[in-house]
Amino acid sequence: MRLPTRVAIGLFSLVLLPGMLSAQGTGPQTGDNPVQVPVSNDGFGTASGEFLLLGSGARGMALGGAFATIVNDVNSLYYNPANIPLMDGVEAQLTLMPYFADTDYYWAGIAFPFSDGDFGFGVYLGRFGFSDAPVFTESDPENRAGETFGVDEVVAGLSFAHAFIDRFTAGMTIKFINDNLATGAPGGATARTAAVDLGTNYHSELLGNPIALSFVIQNLGGGLRHDGDALQVREFITNQPGVPDQNLDPPVETSRSDGFSLPRYLRASLAYDPIHNEQLRLSIMAEVADGNQQSTQFGGGAEFAWSSQVSPIGAAARGSWYLQPDERKLGCDQQGFQCPSGTSTDGLALGGGLWYTFGGRYTAKFDYAWRDYGAIGNTSAFSFSFGWN
Repeated sequence: MRLPTRVAIGLFSLVLLPGMLSAQGTGPQTGDNPVQVPVSNDGFGTASGEFLLLGSGARGMALGGAFATIVNDVNSLYYNPANIPLMDGVEAQLTLMPYFADTDYYWAGIAFPFSDGDFGFGVYLGRFGFSDAPVFTESDPENRAGETFGVDEVVAGLSFAHAFIDRFTAGMTIKFINDNLATGAPGGATARTAAVDLGTNYHSELLGNPIALSFVIQNLGGGLRHDGDALQVREFITNQPGVPDQNLDPPVETSRSDGFSLPRYLRASLAYDPIHNEQLRLSIMAEVADGNQQSTQFGGGAEFAWSSQVSPIGAAARGSWYLQPDERKLGCDQQGFQCPSGTSTDGLALGGGLWYTFGGRYTAKFDYAWRDYGAIGNTSAFSFSFGWN
């Protein structure tokens, strides 16, 4: 078989085979095809380490993933490491987000552009979890023993970026994840893995104003498979004819957990500033993202920023909305689960920020974000930043 024929067959298979499989997996069952299923076969809720998607600063949480195109501060470490060289100077940040069910999320990072913006470097640490939750068991349904447990999920990232030309930058973040699902329990149940984020940014001008295009891959790497003494159980066998009572020395059994991949995402974002001058800036952005644990996601946002020309203060207002394919594709009222009302704002995020510059080179910032998560409620995030150049 000639090479051109082989290439044509290969391209034909790559183009048509995914569509054929998709048609088999999403349409109603007809004929004798046993592969067809009545609903989408997307892997909703099948990834581990979902805390990796919570973001970093409140600014990015209010703008969504499309923020990767315009991020020019320490949040580049999370949203797009390629943008670190575009920062005006060094910046450090601490973010606090009280989450649902008495859990909390913290994020802290510091980034350094250097060599006149040719390179950038940064580190960050994120933590999600809770502690001192009571343990209820069949033998102790009221927790009379006073036993408690917690969850402690931690990610540490190391980022590096380079400006290859004045309009194109690329960067990479290496992250290490430690997931302990039974803190306080004897031995715990822990999983560890590593992953990388890859990002690019192309920025130019359209009609005299900035325009930018970004591609980002997040959480490309291994999965999490838990192991530890917390997965060991003792089987008590009593009152069975012919079997000795083993209450005094029950055998130990160890459960084997499956491994699950991290929530991987490929994001493509575009942003444009229809207004951009020394005092006012309006950035409009849009994004399409595809992940291994949900359908293709679409969304966008906008940020309006104002800087005073007579005093060292500034302010910004932000907002974004993202289509939530998990609820709309599967139907959030299946299995008896109650949907939010028809006026649900699931996927909506709003926020704002204030900053103050002093000494000609130091800037302090405060940012706030609010986001609606649909049926489970809404939450807020608070960020405190300090930068210098």
